[in-house]
Amino acid sequence: MIASGGIDGCVFLGRDQATGFDVGTDALLDGLVAMGADRVVAVSSAAIRYDWREANARLTALAREDMRIVPAAAIPLPAYDAGEGIVTRLRAENFAAVAVVSDAMGWSLQGPALDALARECAVGGMPLLLCAATGPDLSAAERAAAAGGTVLLRWTRAHGYFRLADLIATAYRHPNVLVDIGSQSQTGTIEHLVARLGPERLFVSSGAPAAHAGCAWFMLAAADLDATARAQIAGGNLTRTLGLSSTGGFRVPVAYRALVDSPKTDTHWHTGRWNLIETRTDVSDLQILAERAGVSVFVSSSIRALSDDLEAGNAETAALLAADPRARGLIVINPLRPEASLAEIARYRNDRRFVGVKTIQDFYGLELDAPQYDAIFGKLDAGDELSVMAHLPGMARAARRHPHLKFVAAHATWRFNDLIELPNVWFDIATSSPRVVESDIARLVATAGAKRVVFSSDAPLIDPAWTLGKLASGGLAQADIVQILGPSARGAFARLGDGR
Repeated sequence: MIASGGIDGCVFLGRDQATGFDVGTDALLDGLVAMGADRVVAVSSAAIRYDWREANARLTALAREDMRIVPAAAIPLPAYDAGEGIVTRLRAENFAAVAVVSDAMGWSLQGPALDALARECAVGGMPLLLCAATGPDLSAAERAAAAGGTVLLRWTRAHGYFRLADLIATAYRHPNVLVDIGSQSQTGTIEHLVARLGPERLFVSSGAPAAHAGCAWFMLAAADLDATARAQIAGGNLTRTLGLSSTGGFRVPVAYRALVDSPKTDTHWHTGRWNLIETRTDVSDLQILAERAGVSVFVSSSIRALSDDLEAGNAETAALLAADPRARGLIVINPLRPEASLAEIARYRNDRRFVGVKTIQDFYGLELDAPQYDAIFGKLDAGDELSVMAHLPGMARAARRHPHLKFVAAHATWRFNDLIELPNVWFDIATSSPRVVESDIARLVATAGAKRVVFSSDAPLIDPAWTLGKLASGGLAQADIVQILGPSARGAFARLGDGR
């Protein structure tokens, strides 16, 4: 059989005792086919947490029954006996790779056991699928790569953009390393990795079902790549590396085009830079991104204002509003400079393209109900219709203290319980984590209602395609998705209803 779609480089079969996820093998595989993956490199959840020998044997039996499954043998490092010759046996049992997963059972990838396993894999010609969850894990991965065998390197947690430098540095030093693009949420990162490493050094994995499969596969669909490079990343490289007989290619996820073409308001964008490897941050890049993602209105605030110069940053937002009719703005405020913040509000409040104020209270070691914020919020008039977007710390108390204001809780996909009963709070779904426990939009919608959930990406740090992928793989009703993509934003930001 020649597969027309891709290969997901890491999924987990069976019940995960830590999260409770177990959607069933057929449902999981069918969902991944909808994302464009006809086959999966599968790891047994039971092998990670209970009896790895027994569970891996069940996995190979399942793979014999279902050609979509490419088995990878999970080896818990505390159970690895370097004198046993296990890799030779696993190769004979038709495993395609060995998998080590750091973020389960408190394991660390540090120590001689991983080094010995990496050497054994290199000698036995068995690729090592290494799932890293900490900075030290990435250092351990670098040592494992030094053994000379093929390493399929995944970052499994949030903030993949913080780890991009480490991934590139490891891959530069070790040409035997293939890098997973599935954790990279930032606009332009996949293209940057292609330019730096070549498309033949990349693969895609989702970590489903504990992670939203749509994040990885929608990002690959959105990347500006030629057909050959996209097909290599989607499955061609894994076909070659794992010695598979059928060809992996690229197929656009079923829901991708419909979601991109749906009218949408994105309530969380930024101009400027975060001191990361960033390639698509110019105003022209934002305009191209809005066009590609089907964003008809985007609400932006300035990183410069948040991190450096309040006045210059807000002026940068004003310039963006003048340059693009799709843009709306948030006036950044600084609680350590309340008078300057009030002056900035006075400067821009009559321009109704500014729809609210923005702060990140974490930057100042404060919570949103701190006296410094009260000095600003107390001067905001409900008639101005300026909403307040901020992070979560202290928001519940601030929303109770200022019931005349509307608050938008940024990145509010898993710590929202104390905000649910507050009618003046809306929920922003932008997060860099693909993991469902940290981005459980379905539970948020079920708890708060879709009318209080706004579409938000944090672009270009987090591409709109990343968030759209979560909506596509999160089990939401179509009516709720339509509500989130547009109407909810007009409830959260009164000025968005102006049509100006």
